[in-house]
Order: sequence, then structure tokens, then C-alpha cells
Amino acid sequence: MNKKPDARVEKDRLGEAQLPAGAYWGVRTARARDLLAISGLQPHPRLVEATVMVKKAAALAHGDSGRLERPIASAISQAADEVLSGQWRDQFVIDPFQCGAGAAHNSNVNEVLANRALEILGAQPGAYGTVHPELHVNLSQSAHDVFPTAMRMAILTALKEFEPVILDLERLLRRKSLEFDKVLKTGRTHLRDAAPITLGQEFNAYGSSIERSSTRIKDAAEHLLTLNIGAGTVGTGLNVEPTFVAKVIEALSQQTGLRFRSADEYFRISQSAADFLQVSSSLKELAVELIKIASDIRLLSSGPMSGLGEINLPSLMPEPSAVLPGVLPDRTDPGVAECLTMVAYQVVGNDTAVTLAAGAGQLELNVMTPLIIHNILQSLDLLRQAILAFNKWCVAGITANAARCRELLDKTVMSVLALTPHLGYERVTALARESLECGRTIRELVLDQGLMTPQEVDHALKQKLITQPGLIVGTASDTTSSGA
Repeated sequence: MNKKPDARVEKDRLGEAQLPAGAYWGVRTARARDLLAISGLQPHPRLVEATVMVKKAAALAHGDSGRLERPIASAISQAADEVLSGQWRDQFVIDPFQCGAGAAHNSNVNEVLANRALEILGAQPGAYGTVHPELHVNLSQSAHDVFPTAMRMAILTALKEFEPVILDLERLLRRKSLEFDKVLKTGRTHLRDAAPITLGQEFNAYGSSIERSSTRIKDAAEHLLTLNIGAGTVGTGLNVEPTFVAKVIEALSQQTGLRFRSADEYFRISQSAADFLQVSSSLKELAVELIKIASDIRLLSSGPMSGLGEINLPSLMPEPSAVLPGVLPDRTDPGVAECLTMVAYQVVGNDTAVTLAAGAGQLELNVMTPLIIHNILQSLDLLRQAILAFNKWCVAGITANAARCRELLDKTVMSVLALTPHLGYERVTALARESLECGRTIRELVLDQGLMTPQEVDHALKQKLITQPGLIVGTASDTTSSGA
């Protein structure tokens, strides 16, 4: 093999490999990088950071116990801190679609930290007699406990950043529900006219859906605090000293501000991906709720002249019209809601991949964990950014078109339901048919036929009486009473 200028040569059982000048990764990473260059994507920064945190915690624990010499433990810890501060990020080069169980990613991190630690100690990269990727950086560890631990940490730290975004969405929807509390409108089921409802009630339901999804995500995340670090290759903890696990757990808790705990027994955590599946499923549930909400908002704002037009969206991107350019009014833009829907569809697809991967483990290991973490972190990233945009550029600027809501409500025959206690079923049914045939409103027909006074009609159609569960309307002089 002809050595390239400034290239470093490392050997393994397969022979020699040339590494580019300035590369901190070694021969194992080089082979995995060349063999499995699948997507062109880099490992997620949160996964890199979490894995490096595990390596730092392990080095410090071994330094305290004496299994690592203090200078070596300190050098590994310093190298880890440099990565966590943002340095050497281009050295993590393993494609997310890699060999199973994250072994290549684990080796990549081991080699980068070992070679940087060698430099800190005054040695040359590749001089593994001083600091070895496996014997020192990976001491008492396996990809089978390091990678699942890093996965859990990465998801939990991503969720800490995600939580305020989903909370803001719920608060905005609740705020809009208060703003729209007195805007009476036509309810719709099967896309057909139904009993009256307030626009505020619709938006409050959206807020409740988001709150429920948020709670489910938090409940699912709680299970990720249980770690299998120290489990070793199959869950037996072979060659792991008793104090190692407690020290690593404590260090990781301090670094992240999360309250990690060790599993009572490692075998389920090592074998099963159910904890990750639960998180992914909760994100899918949120995505489905977002699809529903975004779809409703697009429908409620449809128009400007021939749609529902019951709400107005902010005008963000004027759309050039091929028909009568400059004549048609600027439309309110549903583009942000459309974008959110696309993201939500992707999250549903990601959950399908996680579901299949979670069931693809055999015996003591699930080899599909790289796919699982890639999809969950992508879902969190996409949802966070899309909801941020949705909150700022759509929900915050929604206004009610109260006049349009009243216009459509007056046109629908469904308001006649509120008159049933006064006029009886047969009479209101006849009024509904007549309204449909002649195009006049129920109110006009009732007043023209002298069936009720204007005050009686106003009372019967009083907002609170026709939109609150359990209330029925008596006569104009009566108070409300509860009913079935």
C-alpha cells in the first residue's frame, strides 16, 4: 500500500487502512464509513453528545476506582468536554443507517476520544499503547449498554427543548378559545350543518387535545430515565465493577439535570425497545391531533368568497393569481398549516419504522436501535420546528370573522332545534322544510307567522343556552333548567 502524504495508517485483523490527515477516528470507523455510506447523513448531534457524556462519566468513574490511571482518565474527560463544547464535531462520521445496535457509532466515539486524549498527553494519534479506544475509553462498556443509554439521554434532552413549544401551542389555543367565546356559529358533523356551537368551544377542544398529547409524551418519557449502563453485552454485567454503575448514573444525572436510575435487572432494557416505541407512539398521537387541527383551520379559513371563511389567517405570502391578477383580494395563507400537516405525516411514517424496528430484535439484543433513534430524534426536530412556525405565523394571528359566522348560522335550519321546547317537534320540522324551500331564515319565518315574539326568539337562541351541555330553553320568561 502506497501511503498518501500526511495520511495515518492503522491496522486491524483485516489489514491496513489509510486515514486522512487530521482524522481522529480510526480504522474501525474508516471501515464502517466506507462500507455503509448509505444516506449521506451525519449522526444526530444529540446522540453524539449523549454518547460522549457516557464516555466521560465512565472515564471519571474508572479514574476514581483506579482501573484507569488518573492522567488517562483526565485526558479522556478533557477530550469529551471539548466535544461537548462544540469542537471536533466533523469527526463523527457514521451514517445513521449503520450496522446493528450502534456498534459503529460507539467505535467512532471511542476512537475520537482516544486519539484526542493521546494528543492531550503529548502522544501521536494512533499510538494506542498509551490510550486505547477499547481497553481504556470503552472499559466496562459495550455498545449494547452504551448506545441504548445514549439513546435515552438524547431523547430526554430533546424533549426538554420540545416541551415549551407544545406548551405554547396549548396556551395559544386556550387564549383563542377565550377570544372567540361569544362567537356563535354553525356546528358541523359529517361536513353537514349541525347544532350551534361557539368558535371558542372548537378552539378549546383543540387545546384539550394538545394538553392530552403532551401528558402522554411526558408519561412515556418517564420510562427512559431507567438505564442499562453496566449491563455489558447481554445484560449480565460481566467484568463491570460494583461501584461503576452508581458513579456513572450519578455523573450523567449531574451533567443533564435529569434523575436517572439503574434498572433493577438489565435484561428487559437490553432486549426490549418498548420504552422507545411508547415515546414514538406518543409523538404519533400528537401528530394525528395536529393533522386534525391544521385541517380544521384550513377548512374554517377557506375562501375568501366561496368557502366557510369563519376565521381569518395572517396574510404571509401573497399568491400571484393567474386569473384576474391584482383584482382578487389577498387571501389569508394556509401555507403554515399545510407545512405542519406534511411534518405530521412524516412523523406518522417514522413511527411505523420505529414500530417495525422495535419488533425486530432477537434474543438478548435489538439490532435496529440506530433506526429507532434516528426516527425519534427526527420526529422531535421536525415537530419542534413546525409547531414553532405554526404558533408564531398562524395560531397567534387567527381572528374570528364573527359576521360570517352569524351569516351562516342564520342560513342554517339547525338553529330550529333550539325552538323545539317552544313550538314542538312537528312545527319546527315544518319550519325547517319551509326554510330550505324558500331560502328564508328560521327567525324570519317564526316572526312572520307570529309563532313567537322577537324577545322570545332571542331568548331561545341565547348563546349560553344553546351551547352549554345539560341546558334546555323554556319560555322567554322562564329560567333555564337542566335536562338530558
